[in-house]
Amino acid sequence: MKKLSAEEAKNIIPLTSGRMTQLSANLRQLQVGEALILETKDWRTKDTPYRVANLIAKRYGWRFEQGCMPDGSGWIFKRVG
Repeated sequence: MKKLSAEEAKNIIPLTSGRMTQLSANLRQLQVGEALILETKDWRTKDTPYRVANLIAKRYGWRFEQGCMPDGSGWIFKRVG
């Protein structure tokens, strides 16, 4: 068991029941200017992960720059607003 300080705990969003995934939880923790790389092996559904990012952007009024990695290994999401 590990106890976290208030500073460490404020940056962690726990996964809840329902439609929250690892991707959505990690996207919600991004600050402006930070980016997240999602590898192809980590995404198992047939829909693209853009759907999750667009839903979060719409719900919170954020903007993401998103696209495929140049080497084809996955996707990148950068929070710009």
